[in-house]
Amino acid sequence: MAKRKAKDPLSLFRKKRKKAVNSGAARTEKLIQDDPDLKSFVYQQIAEFQPYVTPTTVAAVIAKDPQKLAMELELKGQGRSTSQLALLHRVAIRLRDGDSSIQQEAHHENIYEAIRLAKEKLLNRLDEIQNEVISKKDRIDEINQALQNQFKH
Repeated sequence: MAKRKAKDPLSLFRKKRKKAVNSGAARTEKLIQDDPDLKSFVYQQIAEFQPYVTPTTVAAVIAKDPQKLAMELELKGQGRSTSQLALLHRVAIRLRDGDSSIQQEAHHENIYEAIRLAKEKLLNRLDEIQNEVISKKDRIDEINQALQNQFKH
């Protein structure tokens, strides 16, 4: 059986579209692609998902346009000017396996912090999901055990 070649999580889920050279997403993507230290940091962050993934899970780091946060931040009472938004790095981390995917994103002026925050959000969500699944399984096991241990008087 031939081994599957590991896919580069930085190259997945890219849409084939032209981006404005000065867009925040293009700036963030260029930083991730061109800076070896940052690329190494991304791989370290993705490695932390190991307990939650299968061999077929694909991880992707996606740069997004921070300008599109304007409305969301305004609704939260955290409105920022266009020039302030231009300083942000908006990063999403997506895990995909077959038809299922989960994604979390974060933004920050420091790209390392944006990546770390997105990773933390995704890890927290994965922990919540795991706790829900384990809790349901434990309850079913307890019910089955109780049904099997019925005593007759």
